[in-house]
Amino acid sequence: MAGVLPSNVSYFMQRMQGLSISNFKVHPQTDGNQNSGKIVRFELPSNTLLNLRATRLFFACNTAGAGTSMPNDVASLIERVSVYMGGVLVQNGFQGYNTLVHAKAALQGSKCGAALSHPEIVRSKSYHNGASFANADPETYLENGTEHFCIDNWDGLLGTLEPSIIDTGLFPQITLEITLADDTVCPISDGRILPSGAGSVSTNFDKTGTGNPSFTLSQMTIQCEVLGMATSVLDQIVEQRIASVGYLSLPFKNYYSFVSTHAGTSRFNVNSASWDKLWLAYRDTAYSTKSAPKIVSGYKKAGAFCSIAIANDDSTNIDVGLPQYDAGGSLDTNRERYISNYFNFEEKKTTAGAPSYFQLQVNSANIPAYRMTTPEALAMSLNSVGKYERNQTLTLDQYKDNFFVQCYNFSLPGSEMNRLASGLDTRSVSAMASITTENIASCNLMIFAECTAELRLGSGRAIEIIA
Repeated sequence: MAGVLPSNVSYFMQRMQGLSISNFKVHPQTDGNQNSGKIVRFELPSNTLLNLRATRLFFACNTAGAGTSMPNDVASLIERVSVYMGGVLVQNGFQGYNTLVHAKAALQGSKCGAALSHPEIVRSKSYHNGASFANADPETYLENGTEHFCIDNWDGLLGTLEPSIIDTGLFPQITLEITLADDTVCPISDGRILPSGAGSVSTNFDKTGTGNPSFTLSQMTIQCEVLGMATSVLDQIVEQRIASVGYLSLPFKNYYSFVSTHAGTSRFNVNSASWDKLWLAYRDTAYSTKSAPKIVSGYKKAGAFCSIAIANDDSTNIDVGLPQYDAGGSLDTNRERYISNYFNFEEKKTTAGAPSYFQLQVNSANIPAYRMTTPEALAMSLNSVGKYERNQTLTLDQYKDNFFVQCYNFSLPGSEMNRLASGLDTRSVSAMASITTENIASCNLMIFAECTAELRLGSGRAIEIIA
C-alpha cells in the first residue's frame, strides 16, 4: 500500500534496530586564540557514519575597543568556509560567507537561535548571560566553557549534501577550513544609552565610537554526531551502486561570489552544470568602515517616558523607547532592534521619490522580460525563496532601508527536496550576465551564484566534482 498511496493516506511503518548515536569533539589543528583573518582547520572523523547536518562549531568570543558589540548572528564572524577531501577543494571557499547568510536571512528569516547564539545586537544588558555593560565597556564573556556560542546551521556542503549522513570511510580525509571575518563586522558605539532622546547625546548607542573594534575567538571546537548500525545493508547497497554505475552521486549547493562597485551596470559570468539562484545584496560603499549599529526601521529609538518621579527619568529605571511606526508597535516593532553596518542592505537612490528599476540579462536574454520596480523585485524574490520560507514580518520600508536583497530563481520549485538539478546549464557557453539598474546610486553590490554541484564518489576513495 505504501508504494501506491501517498504517505498522508497510507498506513505503514518501518523499523531499524541496532542503531547507536554518539557525539565527538574535534579540536582545531592550530589551538589558541584566533583573530580576524585567521584560518582555522578541522579534520572531521574518519571511518564513521557522520551526520553532516549536526556539525556544530563552538567557541568563546570577546570583543575589544570601548563600546564594541558582537554583530547580530555569530555566523557574521566567518568570511569563508571551504571543504577539502584528500586535499582537493570540494566546497568553493567563496568570499562573503557571512554576507550570504545575512542576505538569505533578509528574505527567509534568520536561522540563528537565541540559546547558544547571538541573533540580536546587545546594547547594555546581555541576553546570553545577563551581564550589564557600561558605556565604555566592550561586550565580553567568560572563557571557561560556560558561555560558549554555537553555529549549527551551514550553507554549502555541510548543510545541503544529500544524503546528509555519509560513510566517511568511503571518502578521503575531510578537512573543514574556516577563515574569520574582518574586525569591522563588529559595531562600535560611543555609549550604550538608548539612541535619539534618552540620556546624553554623546553616549548614544547609534553614535560611532572613537576606538577600533576587534574580536577574538577562543576554545574553538567542533561537535560531530556519529551513528552506528548493526546491519551491513548500507555497505552492500553502496558496493552494488558503485559496481553498477561506477560512482555514487551526492548533490550539494555550491556558491560563487562576485564583488562590484555598482554604478548602473555590473557584469559577471557563471560556469555551472546547474545555476539555481542568483542573490544580490546592495549596501553602502563604506560598509566595511567602523560604525555604530544601524537601527532597523520601525523599531524603538526615541524616548517615551512613563509617569514617574522626574529624578528617576533615565533609561535604567523606566521603560523608554517609542517605535518608529505606530506607538503600539505594529508588526512587533515595540522593541529595540539593531543591525551591523557591515550587513545593512540598503536601496540607495540617486533621486529620492523617483522609482528604481532593475533588469537582469543572461547571455543577452532579459530575466524577466521587463524592468522591475522595487516592489516587483521584492515579490519576485519572495516567490524565488518559496512561500514557506518567507520573512513574514518584513515591511517594504524595512526592505528598502535594511534588507535590500534580491533573489532570482532559475530552477524548478522544490527541486532541492527532490535532489533535482534543474537550473541553467552554462558549461558549454559560460553565462555572461549583467545587472542593470536605474536611479540607484553608486554602492557595493555582492553577487552570489547558487549552483547545484555533484560530488561523485568512486571506488578506492576516488572523487570527482561536477561544478
